[in-house]
Amino acid sequence: MATHYDDTHHLVISDDDVRSGVTGHNVRYVLALSMTGVIAAFAAIAIYFGFDTLSERLSAALARHPWEVAQSLAPYAAIILGGAITGGLLLGIWNVVAGASEDDSESFMRLRVATQFALICMIMALLYISK
Repeated sequence: MATHYDDTHHLVISDDDVRSGVTGHNVRYVLALSMTGVIAAFAAIAIYFGFDTLSERLSAALARHPWEVAQSLAPYAAIILGGAITGGLLLGIWNVVAGASEDDSESFMRLRVATQFALICMIMALLYISK
């Protein structure tokens, strides 16, 4: 590892430490406020130019019974949850094959179990609704 010699202060500093700059503590606030402003601006533009379409879609959706909306969205939710289960399973298998951390493998297992629980709850709710 290369080092930097400071003759005036008689310090020896590694190159990594020399390159690391000091970031002011207000940077996170500037980033948060600017991102909030950008999101608000995009939302305002979308609402201004798409308000008629948005109001038509909302009124059409609210005119239907909530169970009908749930039944129409359920297949898509099942596909997404099934994909999450498969993804968690594949990530866990890859983690075991690659010999990576056991903590990651446990996290993938928890993700898979949580998504399986959500999928079972959704299926049971749809069975209850459809009677």
